Amino acid sequence: MFSNPGLASPPNLAIVSATVAGPDKDSVRRLASRIAGRLGAGKDALVTGDPSLLIGTVAAVVAANFKTAADIERQARAKLESLGNASAGMDKQTLLAGIREHLAKEKGFVL
Repeated sequence: MFSNPGLASPPNLAIVSATVAGPDKDSVRRLASRIAGRLGAGKDALVTGDPSLLIGTVAAVVAANFKTAADIERQARAKLESLGNASAGMDKQTLLAGIREHLAKEKGFVL
């Protein structure tokens, strides 16, 4: 198991920011490897322990964030569609952005 004396518990996966369109598994793994390498580098490493476990954990966090962002996007678009005629005359992109932000805030997620 990796350890980080600065964290009392593992980070909440829903709080990490991400974009909506998720990359493929290889890209996530490469990103996780680079992040883990930087977190575990040097004598004052922020995180110590098994690098492969750290890479797996970072990859899971990144993938979960892409999934959450995609879920929020899907829910926001469904909500916008459900408004139907009630949203007539409104700017759809602005309305969608507001719905998206509201849903993210409800989930404690930063877009």
